[in-house]
Amino acid sequence: MMDYWWILFPMAAFAFAGWTQWLNYRRQKALLDVVRTYADKGQEPPREILDALAGNAPGVGSTRQEVRQGTAAHYWSLVGLFGALCAGFAWASWGGRLDGGTGALSIVALVMGAVCLWSLICAVVLQVRGKRG
Repeated sequence: MMDYWWILFPMAAFAFAGWTQWLNYRRQKALLDVVRTYADKGQEPPREILDALAGNAPGVGSTRQEVRQGTAAHYWSLVGLFGALCAGFAWASWGGRLDGGTGALSIVALVMGAVCLWSLICAVVLQVRGKRG
C-alpha cells in the first residue's frame, strides 16, 4: 500500500481543478442571474458586468487576468514551478534514498527539467517579442 503514496499528488490536482471549476461555475451563474435581472427590467446591464461575465474585468479573477495563458508572465510562473519540482525530484532521487534505487524519480526530475526549459524558452521569446512590438 505504501508503494503508491505518490498517487495522492495527481488526485489532489484533480480535486483542486474540480474545485476551481465549481467555483468558476458559481461565479458565472451569479453573474448570469444579475444579467437576467436587468433583462427582466428591460435594461441594458452595465459594461462591467458583461466584462466580468467574459472574464475581462480587472476585479474579477484578477490573478487569472494578470497571468493569462500565452503571456510571458504565464511562462515565467511555469519556469518557477517546474524548476522547483525538478530540483525537488532531483534531490529526492539523489542516492536512491526515496525510490529504492529504481531511478524513477530521476526520470520525473528529467521530465520536469525539460518542461522548465520549454517554459523558459517560451517566456524569453514572448518577452523579446513583446519589447519589439
